[in-house]
Parts: sequence; C-alpha cells; structure tokens
Amino acid sequence: MPKTTSAKIDLLLLWVIGLMLVYSAIIFMSAYLSGTDMGAWVWERHQNLFSWYSRPLFIIPAAYYAYRRRIWHVLGFMLLLATSLFWFAAPDSADPAIREYLQWEADFFFSNASKLPLLALITAVLIFLFLLFYAFWQRNPWFGLLVINVGTVLKIIVSLALGEGAGAAAAVPSLSSLLVINLFAYFLWRRLRKSREAD
Repeated sequence: MPKTTSAKIDLLLLWVIGLMLVYSAIIFMSAYLSGTDMGAWVWERHQNLFSWYSRPLFIIPAAYYAYRRRIWHVLGFMLLLATSLFWFAAPDSADPAIREYLQWEADFFFSNASKLPLLALITAVLIFLFLLFYAFWQRNPWFGLLVINVGTVLKIIVSLALGEGAGAAAAVPSLSSLLVINLFAYFLWRRLRKSREAD
C-alpha cells in the first residue's frame, strides 16, 4: 500500500475513533444529566453480550498500531474498548449467569471492605496491557500473542477459582475472543509466509 494511502487511512481512522468517543460521551452525559444512577446504568448496559464479544474488534487493531508505533491509535482503541461497556442498550432479559457474574465482580472488587482485590485487578490489567503493547511496539508479535493467551487463561482461572459458579459466565466470551485473535494471527502468518515464498 502506498505510503500516502496508508497515511490517509490512518488519519481517517483517527477521525472515526474520535466520532465514536464523542458518541460515547454524549450517551454518558445524557444519562448523567437525566439523574440516572450511573453505576447501575453501566452495570445494566454491560449485561448486553455485544459488549462482551466485541473485544477482539479493539484488541486486534490496537496491537496492529502498536506494531506500527502509532500511539494515538493505540490509545484510541483502548478508550473505545473501555467505553464499549455502555454502548449497547440494556437487554430486555439478561442471562441470569451474566447478571450473577457481574454482581460477583461488583461485590468482590468494588463493594469489598478491603481494597486489595481492586488494587490487584488494576495492577494485573496495567501489567497485561504494558506487556502486550510493549511486545508489539518492539515488533515481537509472537510474544504479544503469548501475552494475550496467558493473560486470558489466567483471567478465566481466577474467575472460576474466586467466582465459583458465577465465574463460569466469563469463560465463553473470553475463550471466543481468544479463538478469534488466534485464528486471525494464524491466517495472517500463513499469508505472510506465502508472500515471502512467492518472493
């Protein structure tokens, strides 16, 4: 792809990210100004499974732009990932397992008298994101893929171990995201290998 075309696509994508963040801010402020309980509002909307299964749509391009060392694109996609928690309307009838899992998360991390679980969660997420994007920034996608796989598996193990029955609800979305990301990496690797063989 010519450099000028790539630069135009990058700029257009930044505009799209900006517009989506503006949309996020509008719906958030609209709910806030209406006097809504924001914690309950986000909690209800996050029960929509679209916000659970859409994660690869942000992780994959963020990793790609980390590889290309475009910091604003990486930050943009991470902000989209965070705000996607409340993009989608609350479902009319939420899966009881999802509700139970989210309630367990709220009780364990946010309503707990001890702040240690929340501190551990924040630390783990920051370490995961640092290792992930550092790997791609250093042009080491295989290490980055390893970080994604190990981090996701650890999340599932922790959810199952600490969340007991409720933790199982996080397993399917996490595994599906992992499957999409690994399949994408596999097909990209095959395409690059064929390209090198053709040269």
